[in-house]
Amino acid sequence: MSQSWLILGASSFYGANFAQALERKGEHVTSLSRPQWKLGAKLPVGSFDYIVNFVSLNRVPESWQTPGKYIYTNVELTTRLLEQLCKFEFGRFIHVSTPEVYGSCDDWVREDRVFNPSTPYAITRAAGDRMVMAYHRVWGLPTVITRTANIYGLGQQPYRLIPKALQAKKEGKPFNLEGGGKSRRSFIHVRDACEGTYIAATKGKPGVYHISTQELMTVREIVEKLVVAWKEAPERPGNDHCYALDSTRLRSLGWQETVSFEEGLRQCESENVK
Repeated sequence: MSQSWLILGASSFYGANFAQALERKGEHVTSLSRPQWKLGAKLPVGSFDYIVNFVSLNRVPESWQTPGKYIYTNVELTTRLLEQLCKFEFGRFIHVSTPEVYGSCDDWVREDRVFNPSTPYAITRAAGDRMVMAYHRVWGLPTVITRTANIYGLGQQPYRLIPKALQAKKEGKPFNLEGGGKSRRSFIHVRDACEGTYIAATKGKPGVYHISTQELMTVREIVEKLVVAWKEAPERPGNDHCYALDSTRLRSLGWQETVSFEEGLRQCESENVK
C-alpha cells in the first residue's frame, strides 16, 4: 500500500532525486520547491504519512557574505515550519541536515557527537537541528534528522566539486584546488543517499541517522581520479579538515551503499562528455 509524502525543497538536487525515488517505489508524492513555501505560507491541507524537509541554503562561501539569509532560511523558516507541523496530523517529519554541524572531525563520529560548527552555514544548520530536537522533546513531534556525507551524481549543480572539476577538464583549464585539496571527505552517490533517507524515515526511530560510505578520500585524490589538472588556490574560510560519519545506526536497519565511487564517477564523466 502506497504512503503519502510531502517533499519540501523538491527542486534541490537531493530533494528532486528523492521525490523520483519515491515515485519509482509507487509512493504518492506532493512536491514543493523552496520558493513555493515561504515564511508565513501554509502547508497543503490534508494529512501526510511523511513530511521531508530539504529546504536550506548550503553554499559556505556565500554564508560568510550574507549570514542573515542563512539565519532566515535555515533557522527561522525551519522554526515556522515546526510551528505549523504542531497543528497538523501526520506520521513523521524528516529533517535533512549536514555533517558540517560537527565541525572538523578526524575520527568516525556517531550521532551524539557534540556540535562544533565553523561557518555561518554550519552554525545555522546546527541551530535548525537543535530546534527540531526541542520540538520532539517538548511537544512530542515525531522527528528524524538525517546527516549525509557529500552527495554526488548525474545532474548535480555545476558549482559542486565533481561537475566543476569535470567542466574544467572539458575546457582544458586547471582546476582551482582550495588549500591544495588536503581536506578529507566521504562521497556518496545520490541514489544510495535517497535510499538511506527512505529507510531512516520508514524504519528508523525518532532521532538522528548518518548516511555515509566508509571510505574517506582527500579532495585532491578525487580531482586526480578524474585526471584533472589543478593549481593550488587559497583555502576556504572556516573549511573543516575532515568529516567522517559513522553510519552503523542506519546499517543496522538494513541499509548499505550499492554504487561504488568508481562507478559513480564513470556516470558523471559520461554525462560531462555529451
